[in-house]
Amino acid sequence: MNKYDKFFHDLCKENYEKIFKYILIMIHDKNIAEDIVQEVFLIAYEKKKIIFSYENKSAFLYKVSKNLTNEYLRKNKKCKILELNENNIVDDEDLCDLIYHEKDKKIDEQQYIDKVINELPKDKQELYQLYYIDKIPMKDIAKELDLNETTIRMRFVRLRKDIKNKVKNIKFENI
Repeated sequence: MNKYDKFFHDLCKENYEKIFKYILIMIHDKNIAEDIVQEVFLIAYEKKKIIFSYENKSAFLYKVSKNLTNEYLRKNKKCKILELNENNIVDDEDLCDLIYHEKDKKIDEQQYIDKVINELPKDKQELYQLYYIDKIPMKDIAKELDLNETTIRMRFVRLRKDIKNKVKNIKFENI
């Protein structure tokens, strides 16, 4: 094994997982991320003699990763392009949190709304009915319930939060 092959072997060993996670965060598909990582290291292998002289060798890998990932995203337009750099690479726990956060965004609250509304206390069901179904303005709801409009607004903030939490719980029960 010559010095360039040993260099490439060490480069792969040190950076493969980091590059994979970096791409996975942008792609959200393990198989596609693996394919792109293979392309990254194929390019690195072809240019190993040039990379050998670089001061920050991993920066080359991240740049190629970003370019190949963005190219894939442009061609497939399945995901939005995320701006990442090697300074915001995450560990496994952060990656899991990020994946859960992305799943949270995709929860279809309408799919579960009847079940969720029926689980709410009667007073919150009434607020939901008045505002979202009957389309009564908050100002009028406040008058009808003989409460301050600010109090009603705060109750709606809490109502929306309760609904969102209940929907998340239902969604994760079905996973």
